[in-house]
Amino acid sequence: MRLRWLVSLMLLLPWFVNSSQAQCIDPLSISPGFACPDPSYNPVCGCDGVTYRHACEARYRNGVLYYSEGPCSGLEFDIIPTMVGPNDNLIFTFAQNKGITATLYIIDYFGKVVHQQFLPAMDNYNPPYFQLSLDVGNYRNGVYIIAITNSKGDYRYKKFVKY
Repeated sequence: MRLRWLVSLMLLLPWFVNSSQAQCIDPLSISPGFACPDPSYNPVCGCDGVTYRHACEARYRNGVLYYSEGPCSGLEFDIIPTMVGPNDNLIFTFAQNKGITATLYIIDYFGKVVHQQFLPAMDNYNPPYFQLSLDVGNYRNGVYIIAITNSKGDYRYKKFVKY
């Protein structure tokens, strides 16, 4: 009797593990083209451990059922827009909860650092976040990497296109 119960439990255990993981994301709710009305950076940490730009992106674009306010890790940033025209400024928003300085780099497609700036030691894991307006109007057209790193070795990077 105990052997039958143990075998039944072992057969059902993978189903329970998979169903608990599946409850984090609803695949039927994923709609990558969903138009979220608010473009501002209000990061949320999804139950999948990914930081999303805001709750709308987590829930409606990625199907995340549960999330908490603020980024998942201690170092996050956002840029808007990701396609920068000749008269546009790049808006850089930075969130960090470690209270240590960080460095911002902009790197061109040849690997040359075209901008470097130190960021203040922040404990602003909640709004308002540290924000910069970067003038990239004199940059050549092409793909750029914007990266941040701190003294603990944490880093994040994203790309933007100057046209």
